[in-house]
Amino acid sequence: MPYLEVLWFPGRDEGQKKQLAEEITASFVKITGCKPSAVEIIFKEILKENSASSGELINEN
Repeated sequence: MPYLEVLWFPGRDEGQKKQLAEEITASFVKITGCKPSAVEIIFKEILKENSASSGELINEN
């Protein structure tokens, strides 16, 4: 069973989460042949102050 975590910054609405979940699920079904019910997705919102990119804290950019 595919289990995926989507880590992103806050600000996405329910419609965006729903659309992404549908598209991720459809891709797994198409590519792996698994059943849609086998795909598990969790959305986690992370804070910019807890993130870094290119060696710098994101909230300092």
